[in-house]
Amino acid sequence: AGKQWATLFDRRPMHEVVATNETPYTIERLRVSIGTRTFVEDTLKAGGLFKFPFASNGDSQIRMVWEWTHKIGEANWTGGRIASGPEVQRHRIRIDPDGGVVYVAEPKTGL
Repeated sequence: AGKQWATLFDRRPMHEVVATNETPYTIERLRVSIGTRTFVEDTLKAGGLFKFPFASNGDSQIRMVWEWTHKIGEANWTGGRIASGPEVQRHRIRIDPDGGVVYVAEPKTGL
């Protein structure tokens, strides 16, 4: 058990998602799912961003579901590629004014 203490507090490199609302509208109940985990932002104002780190537990895609304050119904997007490793990435997801989504993955440096 003593040998486990050496690795207990080691932080393994983590991926990062940065979702940006570039619309003039507020987004509500933004849910970003990666594998079996879901990250939630209740309100994302116009121009706001939702950022969170996560560890990959296998190859997967990103799924986003959100609601608008100015119209009824959900919007959704699925895409991107999360690799199980060993390199980690920053996954930038931009929701454009027309409701379209732009996804870019880049190497995450400065760990």
